[in-house]
Amino acid sequence: MDELQRQLESFKQLLRSFNQPPTSPLLKEAREFIEKFPRPLSEEENREIRVLLRKAFNLPDEAPKKRIGAFEEHIPKSGWLRDYYSYTLNSEPPAVFHFMSSLTILGAVLERNVFFDKGFYKVYPNIATVLIAPTGRCRKTSATNVSLKLARAVKVNVLSERITPEALVQGLGGRETATGLLYAPELAVFLGKQKYLIGMVPLLTSLFDCPDTWSSSTIMHGSLSLANVALSFLGASTLEWFIEALPSEAFSGGFMARLLFVVQEDTDREFAIPEPGKGHEWEKLREQLAEMKGIKGEVILAPEARAWYTHWYSKHHRTPTFDPKFAGYHERKPDHLLRVAFLLRIAEARSLTILSHDLERALGILDWMEALLPSVFETVATTPVGAMHQRILQHLKQAGGRMTHSQLLRKNQHAMNARQFREAIETLKDSETIEEIRTATEHAYEIIRRKK
Repeated sequence: MDELQRQLESFKQLLRSFNQPPTSPLLKEAREFIEKFPRPLSEEENREIRVLLRKAFNLPDEAPKKRIGAFEEHIPKSGWLRDYYSYTLNSEPPAVFHFMSSLTILGAVLERNVFFDKGFYKVYPNIATVLIAPTGRCRKTSATNVSLKLARAVKVNVLSERITPEALVQGLGGRETATGLLYAPELAVFLGKQKYLIGMVPLLTSLFDCPDTWSSSTIMHGSLSLANVALSFLGASTLEWFIEALPSEAFSGGFMARLLFVVQEDTDREFAIPEPGKGHEWEKLREQLAEMKGIKGEVILAPEARAWYTHWYSKHHRTPTFDPKFAGYHERKPDHLLRVAFLLRIAEARSLTILSHDLERALGILDWMEALLPSVFETVATTPVGAMHQRILQHLKQAGGRMTHSQLLRKNQHAMNARQFREAIETLKDSETIEEIRTATEHAYEIIRRKK
């Protein structure tokens, strides 16, 4: 046993002998010992020490986390999407980022060549995906770069960088079908509040619906028109940038309901020197994607799938949405479901007949992502004061649920003044969201963890 391990064992033995109140100054010293320990602790060691601290200082039990399962459970067992997952196994972005990026480019490759007829309109395979994670934490750009390279390799019309509404229309125009993949690695910059970007949100809202014909007369100056539109979208952002930099109209008018948000706070993958995917695997992905580009026709539901979808739709339609922030997405979920289902079927079997199994898998994917959505919708709907509350809570969460007064104030000094900070803290305390801890040696705030 080395010296550091002996120190750690002695510390744990000391904790076992304690029976202190939560206000004891020794709690601060114990936490500082762990924070400053010379080597990283394993998850097992961290878990053991958290238990010992709770017993030693009579702290409340941690609230159990709701288990939503690993996303890998929803990845098909065979087909192009499975091959893509295998190719990116040594890449640090979480599996769901890679999966939704690959699903998005597949939809862009298919353009308007396949569709599901819903009578008064058609559902095309275009997906609008937004990856949301803290800066640098989940390697959002690394995930999108893999898919974009494949998209460009099969001649998808990729539009990226800083682009104005006029440039977007021109990039889609002059083609028999106005199709393409719009890439926004920094969504807040792409949809920012600058004058030259005025009109981008209503433009995208319209184009995401894949109109047969589109005219610029109601959105932009001049006369521009498009025919047979199918616009896919792949964007990335941090939650803070997403809220602070986007124009207010982005949160109304149906724009948010057309997006699929993929939220992750961390990645379970870690590779100091990742091994790149093998060249022949990439070439196989490219060849398969090129083959699928030639698929054309109407997507239909197999009899058992039609019965499944009809039953689910009726149940979904009768389920009320008590939170108006989710109402738009709730109304569009049936189309999202169909779109994801037929992309799964095409990727796995090159078939245009949706099976009930495809619908079940698509619903599992959407439900998995929705479990992480409240933080997005709650934050985007807040008032400026509410945004301050969310900002403080986000910093506390990132710090493990607890920060000292000075640390938290420093994190927020550029976003609010001292009075606003105090008022936000008091509101969060009154709502029993956080508690303030004052002792002779410590002034801190901690998120209140409720038992479920």
